[in-house]
Amino acid sequence: MEDVRGLVFYKLLGSGAGNGFSIWPDFSTFVFLAVWEDESARIAFQNEHASYIEMRSRSEDVSGATLSARRGHGTWNGKAPFLPSEEESHSKPLAVLTRASISRKKALKFWRKVPTVSRRITQQPGLLWAKGVGELPLVEQATISFWKDAEVLQKFAYGHGGRHQPMVKMTREVGWYDEEMFVRFDVLKWEGSFQQFD
Repeated sequence: MEDVRGLVFYKLLGSGAGNGFSIWPDFSTFVFLAVWEDESARIAFQNEHASYIEMRSRSEDVSGATLSARRGHGTWNGKAPFLPSEEESHSKPLAVLTRASISRKKALKFWRKVPTVSRRITQQPGLLWAKGVGELPLVEQATISFWKDAEVLQKFAYGHGGRHQPMVKMTREVGWYDEEMFVRFDVLKWEGSFQQFD
């Protein structure tokens, strides 16, 4: 991918079975996550690059979203590729990327907690879509989720009695991660079956 004009950062990610929060792989679903210098570079890649065209031809569905980072923290392999936009946010739906390198010494304890967290997120009102993805099974993991608006996300993550609060607290206490990242995005445009979220 070094020959792709305007490609700043990318990851090709596999996914877990079901909603992705599983040790078992889902060989039918993959995520191509990319940061572009500008919109024209992204469009040129999708229209002209042989690898992407071949991927589309082999896929039953190709869905996606164009995102603009609003705020976040942390790094991915020592890099912070998602620069927050300085433009005023007018977006209603939003996306969240969480990513972590899980300590190999603590991976078993981490995965014992995953089914409970998985049920919590999929039962959350206002969640549009979520999938657990990763670079390496068990230890290099990420979650991508789309939410109706900021209010439902805040309620899930930080609200009084929020469903995700126990996991956040445990993460701080146990120190599961060697590296982590959290980024919140505005959703600018939907593609494919994700257009149903408009």
